[in-house]
Amino acid sequence: MNLTDLSAADLAGRVQRGAVTVRSVADAFLQNLELRNPDINALIYWSRDDIHRQSQAIQKRINQGEALPLAGVPIAIKDNLWVKGWPITQGSRLFEGFIAPEDSAAVARLRTAGAIILGMANSPEFACRGVTTNELYGPTRNPWDLERTPGGSSGGSASAVAARLCPLSLGTDAGGSIRRPASHTGILGFMPSCGTVPEGPGFEGPDFGNSTIGVFARTVGDIDLVMGIIGEGGRMDPGSAGSVNSGSSRPLRLGFSPDLGLAALIEPDVARSVSAAVDRLRDDGLSVLTMTPRWPKSTSESRIGALEKSALAAMYGAQYQQNKAQFDPDVADQIREGLELTGVDVANALRFRKELHVHFIACFESIDVLLCPTAPVTAWPLSEAWPSIIDGKKANARDHAAFSWMINQVFAPACSVPCGTDNKGLPVGLQIIAPRFADQRVLTIAKHLERLNDYTFLPLPG
Repeated sequence: MNLTDLSAADLAGRVQRGAVTVRSVADAFLQNLELRNPDINALIYWSRDDIHRQSQAIQKRINQGEALPLAGVPIAIKDNLWVKGWPITQGSRLFEGFIAPEDSAAVARLRTAGAIILGMANSPEFACRGVTTNELYGPTRNPWDLERTPGGSSGGSASAVAARLCPLSLGTDAGGSIRRPASHTGILGFMPSCGTVPEGPGFEGPDFGNSTIGVFARTVGDIDLVMGIIGEGGRMDPGSAGSVNSGSSRPLRLGFSPDLGLAALIEPDVARSVSAAVDRLRDDGLSVLTMTPRWPKSTSESRIGALEKSALAAMYGAQYQQNKAQFDPDVADQIREGLELTGVDVANALRFRKELHVHFIACFESIDVLLCPTAPVTAWPLSEAWPSIIDGKKANARDHAAFSWMINQVFAPACSVPCGTDNKGLPVGLQIIAPRFADQRVLTIAKHLERLNDYTFLPLPG
């Protein structure tokens, strides 16, 4: 039995029953980490001594009779979330040497549930790029092909789970940063509704309330397990919620849009894999309506770009003006553009977001869940900041995110589920979307697709 192949739920059950020790689980994953991480660069910090101290403390709790839902399960944390006593940098030279004074609420809840905090997962600077690389730690590689990116910004968290360095990881998602790396690395990536997972204590993100903490895993059951622990609300904003609803008791009505109504570029292999997965749902008796959502005129991510750029400028503009070389060049460009924006620019972006939300709600008048591709492409070479060609046509810097950014702007839940591979053998993801706080609808369909899937996770050498 290879412990690193087991689900988090299975691992926790074995540890709780005494079939294996916490130390044996920790050592199995440490062995994988030391063997595979040098090539992948998914985790940029961990401490064998700290992991063994955690293991000893968790085993003591179990021996004393505590029931721990994540007993001894290793979990990686994206390098923009605080872990007490550990270096947290957000992939930025500005925070080199910073030590977190306390755990973020999500990390604290994982500890209470008996999880081992395994290490910090690589992230681009301030989680603001679609590939995972930075000036401190360099690039994270995709375990399916080490010459390709896992995407971003939660690429370290995704690659860690795909490579069996851990069964679970936390990431953040403000425009597809969980779902797209999950798609590119062939695992599950769940972004809950904004307001269901507490955000602090920790760094302020360069967003206007549209970022949320989410989970990477290889089974839907593991996502459900973790969300039951960290997804208890607590974010101090007007839209926070104590729980998510399970939706109607009647059968869910599904809508499928091959391009999310955006006439976006998409690789034919991706389109075929996603359509085949939808057909499996239909063949299993689910009601699936092919549809074309309607969006505001001239809908594009560029109309919302002022929000991230202005936030970056507000947070780091002074440091940028003092020394531009401190920043990743792409992030520096965003800060410079943010400093040139006006209040009217930001207000127009917020007005567009409100209009977008109205159209999104209208999508669900006749359906309960919306299906579409997670990303229009599979993983691209590390040498490229973005895929410059999609379906034989020139693509811009954000065309690879065509199906993800919008969902954040309406604060809704979504999950990427692996559904096949392209002609190069690289994984493809299907995206499942529901209205805000209807998170359980998303996981219900993800579980249904998981049962029907003929997809195989990345085979790794023993």
